[in-house]
Amino acid sequence: MIIPDILKTESGVRVLEAFESGYINAANSFSKFVGTDISYVKTHHGLHAVDGDDETVDLKEIEGSDADLLVATDVIGEVCAKSYLLLNSREFDQLSQRVYGTEQALMDFKEEFIKELDNILSASVITKLSNALRLNMYGNIPILVKPFSCNLRNMIYDDFAEEAETVYVNAIHFTIEKYPELRPCFIWVVDQGIFNQIESKPVHC
Repeated sequence: MIIPDILKTESGVRVLEAFESGYINAANSFSKFVGTDISYVKTHHGLHAVDGDDETVDLKEIEGSDADLLVATDVIGEVCAKSYLLLNSREFDQLSQRVYGTEQALMDFKEEFIKELDNILSASVITKLSNALRLNMYGNIPILVKPFSCNLRNMIYDDFAEEAETVYVNAIHFTIEKYPELRPCFIWVVDQGIFNQIESKPVHC
């Protein structure tokens, strides 16, 4: 069940605008980190009930069917939220191609590089969300899951079922100028309570 009404309120618009600002910031940070122009395409934004029903969190349009690596970052502070960076093996290899090391240690170095990339992307979004919505929030240490074979819907349920009845999902695909075939997926999931939390907070100027 998708619940759209709250997204039309003033708080809903503020959250959407904050994410847009965050993604612009993340794309700029991404560009500097990998040395090529990065942009993004929004693929999803909506509210979803979390109750264990396989059809409640319908994310077919954003799930990367070939993704085999996930980096997840918990948000700590006033907001219950989490980001998920999904990559397939080609995206992982291409983005970490400038990483060098001994054969034995190379994979570890590449995974640390990708975790640092996720840390930068998450922090770029969190900074804009925190400033725009006047909320105290920061990212925890990224966790890398490889191989990743879990259904994303089930993962969101596992991560949020005890904390939230409804979640707001906002997702994008990054586009990379030098490698147009690569489309890393960046997904944010936030407890619906964020809308109530910011209603009483002034707009940040």
